Amino acid sequence: MPRRSVVVTGMGVLCPLGATPGELWRGLVAGRSGIVPLTRFDPARFRSRYAGQVDASVVTFAPGPLWFELKRMSDFVRYALFAADRAVADSGLSPRAAGGGVFLGVAMGGLPAIEAGVLRQERQGVRRTSPFLIPSLIPNMAASVIALRHGIEEEQVTVAGACASGCQAVGQAVRAIRSGDRVWALAGGTEAVATPVTYSGFEAMRVLSRRDDPALTPRPFDRERDGMVVGEAAAVFVLEERGHAEARGAVVHGELTGYATNSGSEGVAGVSAGHAARCVNGALADAGMGPAAIDCVFAHASGMVQGDAAELEAVRTVVAGSRRRPVVTSIKGHTGHTFAANSPLNLAAALMALRYQIVPPTLKLEKPDPAFTDIDIAREARPAEIRNCLINAYGFGGINAGLIVSRA
Repeated sequence: MPRRSVVVTGMGVLCPLGATPGELWRGLVAGRSGIVPLTRFDPARFRSRYAGQVDASVVTFAPGPLWFELKRMSDFVRYALFAADRAVADSGLSPRAAGGGVFLGVAMGGLPAIEAGVLRQERQGVRRTSPFLIPSLIPNMAASVIALRHGIEEEQVTVAGACASGCQAVGQAVRAIRSGDRVWALAGGTEAVATPVTYSGFEAMRVLSRRDDPALTPRPFDRERDGMVVGEAAAVFVLEERGHAEARGAVVHGELTGYATNSGSEGVAGVSAGHAARCVNGALADAGMGPAAIDCVFAHASGMVQGDAAELEAVRTVVAGSRRRPVVTSIKGHTGHTFAANSPLNLAAALMALRYQIVPPTLKLEKPDPAFTDIDIAREARPAEIRNCLINAYGFGGINAGLIVSRA
């Protein structure tokens, strides 16, 4: 029996470049950076003072279920629902259709709510703690609010796989549809953790860029890269079994043809080139493809010294001996590092690249790492024949994941 095909029929995006897939795409190809001076709090005491912030003023909701609660929920919940609403509208699918589900990746979720709750308790006393504190911080609340708001009464899953969470959530949805457990699903990732705890924690790890110029940071793959910049975003998709989508006349944006995930890294926070390469080969095997089939790699690369190098080494290993070499790009110079939303944003960008047959640039790459001159890294937007894109994802704790998205 042929394997069920899983297609994307709806896209919803909220990111530093805009609130639609079109705004994301136009920002990418124009080389526009969404990295700005941090305004979520006063960053004067930190060395990293920039972020990829979304325009929170556009995040509004019509009256309906959970209207009262939504106003008091954490941003990661609100951003996810905003993206999900737009994905559903784009797909034309009724969220009450049978056989659906919600699969969402969240890494740190309600960290800002935890920080604010602790400070309020210390300053005003325990009796001043908000009754919305716990619902605002638990990671599942983004998926739960999507399900409750849209009347989805079947499966909901929250994946907490650090910065690979969104990739794994989409991958789990793909597997559920292939198996026949689900006919369609809302899947993606969300994150909004621009808060002092995040900055102090990552500065202690020395993983945040210290450049005091948003035009020069972050710098994926650059030989002078010095770390990541915090970003916030949400991207959610409607995935469907192809026959189900075709029966209702849906517009198909692309097909999810391969997925794999594995474990292994260089320490708790590092990336292992060998394990990353094995993950890519697993995704290729799942798609029934060889390395030559990949035309473009949407890299996880966020400007980390070790991580960027390990990812390029993994690409080199996978394509060694192949007659064709893919072009590699990273969107982190545009958006910052958006944690659980990393791969979903890359998926949105890859779907647009498949539509327009253009590879977006790796912004702020001025001095390519001389150790990887044999790797074709896009420094400017370029027309290309694109049939299949690879999306890489890595998370603290040795989590590796990869998706392959193809022209429908």
